[in-house]
Amino acid sequence: MTHNTNLKSQVLSSLKWVAMGKIVTQLLRWAMTFWVIRLLSPDDYGLVAMSDVLFGFLNLLLASLFTSSIIQEKNLTKQSLKQLFGAIILSHIGFFALQYSLADVAGSYYQSEVVSKILKVNAWCFIILALEVIPAALLAKNMEFKRVSIIAAVANIVAAVSTLAMAFMGYGFWALVIGEIIFIGLRASLTFAAKPINFLPSFKISDITPMLKFGGMLSIQAVCYYVFMHMDVAIAGRIMTPTEVGLYAIGLQVALMPQKKIMPLLRQVAFPAFSKIQDQPQLISSYVLKAQRLCISLTLPIFWGLASVTDLVIPLLLGEKWIGAIIPTTIILMIMPLRFSEELFTPALKSLKKVNHTLINISFMLVIMFISIIVAANHGAIGLALAWLGGFPLAYLIVAWRNSRIFATPLSRFLKLLVAPMISGACMFAVVFVSKSMLDTSVLLKLTIQIGLGGITYLGLMLLLDRASIEEIATMLKKKK
Repeated sequence: MTHNTNLKSQVLSSLKWVAMGKIVTQLLRWAMTFWVIRLLSPDDYGLVAMSDVLFGFLNLLLASLFTSSIIQEKNLTKQSLKQLFGAIILSHIGFFALQYSLADVAGSYYQSEVVSKILKVNAWCFIILALEVIPAALLAKNMEFKRVSIIAAVANIVAAVSTLAMAFMGYGFWALVIGEIIFIGLRASLTFAAKPINFLPSFKISDITPMLKFGGMLSIQAVCYYVFMHMDVAIAGRIMTPTEVGLYAIGLQVALMPQKKIMPLLRQVAFPAFSKIQDQPQLISSYVLKAQRLCISLTLPIFWGLASVTDLVIPLLLGEKWIGAIIPTTIILMIMPLRFSEELFTPALKSLKKVNHTLINISFMLVIMFISIIVAANHGAIGLALAWLGGFPLAYLIVAWRNSRIFATPLSRFLKLLVAPMISGACMFAVVFVSKSMLDTSVLLKLTIQIGLGGITYLGLMLLLDRASIEEIATMLKKKK
């Protein structure tokens, strides 16, 4: 009991520091991101989105190979760290060369020389990232999230200011590319300084073979998941114009903003926490249910609330030239609670080393969404968004059913967690929609009234349908741990 209490205290403390870092920096970064979007064009974002498919894929592959293995390994020795360092150096140099050589191929596929140039420039990030892998993994393994949060805050702020300055100076899409390089370089430097590597690399792998096998399986899983997450842009980039891809990419970026800020926060803390109790599957199952219940209750009104006011938010924050992104953004936001719920299973499954199980889950999702996207890709940005709305609920049901068996919990218990938030969210959406025709005032006042009406509706219904979740969330927010 003492161990579990200490773990709970450690998790809450870690969440506090990660959340503080995210809130302070993301408010500033969101403001600057919207400002940058107003300055740049859909073409700029379309080109960067297409180049990010390859760069992001290779980056994720390397992160999955090493970081999770270091965090999950209980008996980590200095010798194994030396060998990991050697393997990291060789692999990052190899991936730099791989992306550089594939840049022209990617440019030819997208029929854009600019994509090739972008990929040759950001390929250098792999050399920088080699110095960050072990220090970052050790900070996460030891749950030193105060340091991690400070590093992320500094890197985010400097990168955001730099990107905005370059956008003002007319650098176009290069503002986004160079801003990302500044972020990666500064984060890697500060992480290395916080947890310096005080040993030379060894280029043997005798002590780390089991870790590399585990990491290799996670990399295969990461490949499938990355294809699942980015095949929409990859397919669209071939048959749609950069402007159409840009409208969809911005719609996707706006829709994913809440998840991209909340999910890494949870995953960053949850995986090390679940790894500490990996030999107590019943306790893990209990925590998974609790996490699903509280997080869905908290995040669903964010996604659906934003969906209900995109017609006001996008022109207000991004400008009139992005009006074409309103409908795609709204559609994608409606499906985001299920995508959030699906990702929430991952840290617990990874801590239990259920890599094959997760790989099969992703394969189901990939096949279903590939068919859905191929059918819808010829219908522009709205068609791509509808592909998610049509295909993902089926994929989610299959994955949730498979996960329920791992956690020895009936599928009905997982689905029941969604009922109260979804009923409350649907009523919230309806109230906001009806209010639009009744309000004849300034945009800011109209937006404020609609947010207030939506929030009151959701909270009131949740107090009737699932009061326990609201009270538990309120208790957690009051904790000073």
